Amino acid sequence: MRCSKASPVLGLLLALVGGRALAASGVPIRAVWQEHRVEFTYLGRTSSYSCDGLIDKVRAIMTMLGARARLHIVGVGCPEYGRPAGPNSIGPSLSIRFFAPALLDAAQKPRRDGDLAPVDAGFVPFKIVPDAFRDMSVGDCELVEEFADQILPMFTTRSVTKNITCVPYQLSGSDYTLRGEVLQALPPNGAHGVSAAGSLR
Repeated sequence: MRCSKASPVLGLLLALVGGRALAASGVPIRAVWQEHRVEFTYLGRTSSYSCDGLIDKVRAIMTMLGARARLHIVGVGCPEYGRPAGPNSIGPSLSIRFFAPALLDAAQKPRRDGDLAPVDAGFVPFKIVPDAFRDMSVGDCELVEEFADQILPMFTTRSVTKNITCVPYQLSGSDYTLRGEVLQALPPNGAHGVSAAGSLR
């Protein structure tokens, strides 16, 4: 199975449980933009992706989880343009640099300009499941599994539940549900307060 290049709007198509709602009352959580770097390796066997296809899917999930728009992703080990990956190829890897909200830690020091800039944030529910309308299929099971292991831990999350069963080389029997709450920046003109418990009025 080969995934074609994803739509530019894919980042807006993954579901958030309850949208950007953050239940109940309180004040915004004091947070900072923290820089993260990761070398993401896709090890799946059931679905193969072009470099652009893998970049677009990972970018969409990361944007949905609240990574800042200035998200830098570069494909590594990609086949030449116009040439598909070989039958024994595991798939491209990605070199990723991104910023995401993190809880304030007075002991931390900025590593680069923009790192640890203050931001008001709140915990937002998220859910990733197969949904053809949102360009997420059962064939993306191994991608979601690798994402949950390699990238998701870099976001500030809570109450994460992973129900992921991927059967290599076949779609039958594979399924995934990845859900929880992730710390996200509030809109600049947000009129609602968010408590440290992640609630919104």
